[in-house]
Amino acid sequence: MKAKQFSIEISDNAEIDFNKSYQYYFEDSLKVADAFFRRIDSSLGRIKHNPFSFPTAHKNIRKYVIKKFPFVIYYQVEDSIIKVIAIFHTSRNPEIWNERT
Repeated sequence: MKAKQFSIEISDNAEIDFNKSYQYYFEDSLKVADAFFRRIDSSLGRIKHNPFSFPTAHKNIRKYVIKKFPFVIYYQVEDSIIKVIAIFHTSRNPEIWNERT
């Protein structure tokens, strides 16, 4: 039996979240910015491989906690599409990402 293939769509808001955070790290250290990029990329790969293995945060929104960085990826699964709605720093008010759903 072939495993279901998922694709990832990153919302404009999630892309803005990532870009701002990457820029923040980049201004401090290229090495840290690159590590952040690689960590987000590998996290998205894990989500894509098995999106239902991560906990539900709210209704049908799931979350993936980033290791070594204080970030969470919030996403929804609709059919074979994983829709990333936020790449969110854990110190931010969660109502912000919640309003995106």
